[in-house]
Amino acid sequence: MKRVIKKIEEALDIQEIKLATKDFSTETRIGDGGFGVVYKGQLSTRWQNCTVAIKHLDSKGYQGRNEFLMELKLISSFQHRNIIPFIGYYDESNEMIIVSEYASNGSLDHHLGDSNKRHCLTWVRRLKICLGAARGLKYLHSGLGEDKTVIHRDIKSANILLYENVDVKVCDFFLSKQGPKNQQPTHLYTKSTCTNFYLDPIYQESGILCKESDVYSFGVVLFEILSGIMAFDRRSLRNDKPEPLINLIRRYYNDRLEELIDPFIMDQIDRRSFQTFKELAYLCISYNSKDRPTMETIMERIEDAIDLQGSSLI
Repeated sequence: MKRVIKKIEEALDIQEIKLATKDFSTETRIGDGGFGVVYKGQLSTRWQNCTVAIKHLDSKGYQGRNEFLMELKLISSFQHRNIIPFIGYYDESNEMIIVSEYASNGSLDHHLGDSNKRHCLTWVRRLKICLGAARGLKYLHSGLGEDKTVIHRDIKSANILLYENVDVKVCDFFLSKQGPKNQQPTHLYTKSTCTNFYLDPIYQESGILCKESDVYSFGVVLFEILSGIMAFDRRSLRNDKPEPLINLIRRYYNDRLEELIDPFIMDQIDRRSFQTFKELAYLCISYNSKDRPTMETIMERIEDAIDLQGSSLI
């Protein structure tokens, strides 16, 4: 078998990848996870000096060849402005690599976790980020044809990438599952441990996976965006015991939720926009999956929140 990075139009050899990543050096490393390591690299002039993200699977990691093949199958078939574009892949001798477009502004979690970056995220900008991510998820759930749906299974702020002009793209499909759109929920088991705070409790306890599991995870992201608090951070209100974000949301939703709004946007939010957003986000994390809205409804409600807010604060 020829050692190449395969792409529909042409091939990119492994030496190109090694050159782009400086032979997978720590200098070009930009992220890691259960799958392995992600590198930033610039391809040669033959590839128009394209800057890419190169995901190098750890053959000893808990996510293996099946997950690699699933992501490859999915990402190479997606065509949507809010899904990360596929560039190519390499698969030989236990070396499994997926090459995709590089996100110039990094991931949402890096912005929320950095006070300087979070300060630049106005309320309207945050709403537009939510809308872009929702569009990407709607495409996965219902935009792939009449007989197919994809459940992402790992929605979190780290898998939402930001670009210039508030462009947003969903990435990382290693844990995704594909099936017939109208099929009853399938019993599955996730090995994912790093996303515990985003994981649908119904799925976690029963093993029953459905599109509403993605909706729950997205609801967690919505509250991260509102509060500026990461899902896994423990915070307290006044002198109460520190708790993870969603615990705080459930405890104080009815009477003290305003205290959890990110101080950077507190003075920007129109009350009607806030009310629309918080009600939507809370429905997303309902313990009853039937109460959770579809991605289409989520998009509509976020658009309502944007309209109510107005466009004065971009």
